Amino acid sequence: MDKDKYTVTVYAAAPGTPLTQEKEPGATSTPGHMYYTTQKNGEEPQSYGFAPVKHGSMDGPGRVVRDDVANYKDPLYSRTMEVSKDQYDKLNDYGNRPKENGFDTYYKDARNNCVDFTWSALNHANIKRTEIGKDKQSVEKDGPDALRPSHNVDGLKSIKDPVPGSSLNSQHSNPMPKNQSLLQWMLSEEKRGIDDPLHPGNGMYRQAYSGVDSLNAKHGVESSDRDKDFAASIAAGAKAQGLDRVDHVLLSDDGSRTFAVQGNLQSSHGLDRKVAQLQTTEALNTPIAQSSGEWTQHAAQSGLLASRQQAQLQPSIDVQSSQQHAAPTMRLG
Repeated sequence: MDKDKYTVTVYAAAPGTPLTQEKEPGATSTPGHMYYTTQKNGEEPQSYGFAPVKHGSMDGPGRVVRDDVANYKDPLYSRTMEVSKDQYDKLNDYGNRPKENGFDTYYKDARNNCVDFTWSALNHANIKRTEIGKDKQSVEKDGPDALRPSHNVDGLKSIKDPVPGSSLNSQHSNPMPKNQSLLQWMLSEEKRGIDDPLHPGNGMYRQAYSGVDSLNAKHGVESSDRDKDFAASIAAGAKAQGLDRVDHVLLSDDGSRTFAVQGNLQSSHGLDRKVAQLQTTEALNTPIAQSSGEWTQHAAQSGLLASRQQAQLQPSIDVQSSQQHAAPTMRLG
């Protein structure tokens, strides 16, 4: 009799991944998902993922979901690794008893979700990502990768095979889902800069750039490549502080602070005006690539908050109206 073989397969599903077992026809995952399966020989795989108990919630009791492998169609990336029986047992035990193994089962959007659950289970079985360079950080709570399951692909690829050379070791990739919503696009592996017309923050960037151009003209400063960095920083800072437009860009008297203004500068009461404040030196020295990512992250977080609020209001919405369109499904873990 051949020796028993054990494997774990880890999945990273991108935003927009089709969901096959939801009530709404055409449902897709808004933020994506991360989960794992274990398998002994050719037996039925055991699937483990973490999700909120209340569908659509982003803060509340969580539970282990057992049907992810059947529900998520064509996930972005999966990696299968042969493991020892001890690792196989630990992965199953963690999935079946997460709380007893030290995992907080209270679901907290980017702070404690499917990404944390999956990495915690792997670490419990001594299956860990490999750090590559000082800029490669582990996926921890509150990190940007925790909000974006699809950003964990490089981490999964960095894991050293528990059984090197095994014929069971494999990996598989699928294309990014088509027809993503704007929020799903922002939560994906998108690398466009904010100065690209296709970037969702390009409108705010162009408004900020126009404001910087006006400042240069007012103070007799020649335009330079730093203007792009400055404008991108202003757009990202404005988005982070709740603005949707940049109608004016101003400097403090000493130039140490930069203000992005949405609304009427002449308003005496200020009720129709929003203001974001940045440190000028920091804004000038922040690369456009960093600001591009920050704008996207701030927009995604506000979009997830809006989706959560919509999910909480959904029971009061007319059922017939809500059935006319299949909405993306909120399921981050």
